[in-house]
Amino acid sequence: MIADTLERLGEYACLGGGIGKALEFLASSDLHALPEGKIPVCGDDLFLLVQRRRTCPPEEEPFETHRRYADIHITLEGEEWLGYAPLADLSPLAPYSPGKDCETFTGDGVFFRGSPDRFFLFFPWDAHKACITMGERSDVRKIVVKAAVGGGRL
Repeated sequence: MIADTLERLGEYACLGGGIGKALEFLASSDLHALPEGKIPVCGDDLFLLVQRRRTCPPEEEPFETHRRYADIHITLEGEEWLGYAPLADLSPLAPYSPGKDCETFTGDGVFFRGSPDRFFLFFPWDAHKACITMGERSDVRKIVVKAAVGGGRL
């Protein structure tokens, strides 16, 4: 997992591959001008999901991992908390679904505040949950980038 400020987003393009392309695209785009919905950048290998969501308490959302994609989360409006946990600390909830590229888990993790000046990069081996509230539910507008990575979980 990488968490940093948006002003340093482009510095991580050195990661290369789909993640590097995604970070270059994000660093050179007006993120607030992006329309809601799915925005293809490189077919199914790299796309953005610009969405509005309602936050929920941490116990209502499972941790998840992906095998095909790394996720980049950027909160454009509002505030959300994002959870992270090592897989070794979690228990499986549902088996991996290739169609959804998702496996879900239950357990405890740590939480980071997502605000409009931050981004979070979750690799396939990073269990995470998003759109979490630590108080009252609220609406957020956010970007989730899906960047294909080779080899899946390490």
